[in-house]
Amino acid sequence: MAAQRLSKLQRRIMRHLFAQYQRTQGGIAMGHLELAQTLGHDKGNLSHSLKTLEARGWVEVGRTPGGQADYVDLTPEGRKLACKIEQGCD
Repeated sequence: MAAQRLSKLQRRIMRHLFAQYQRTQGGIAMGHLELAQTLGHDKGNLSHSLKTLEARGWVEVGRTPGGQADYVDLTPEGRKLACKIEQGCD
């Protein structure tokens, strides 16, 4: 896979979701609103970045029946990438 660039916000999202994954041992996904509040970004900017990460297969965005983002979780590929970003894993 060719290297794909991540924005600063996307890197922060990946690092934060990876920390959440490690803290909960993969048991609890993070709420979209909670993620926006934690990172200090408005939901619009966050949603745009999440759509990009979702399209690349690195995050899963759970949606309400109305189509709004409800929760965010890393995919297995996203965990690998986040580990590399956070710790320099292979």
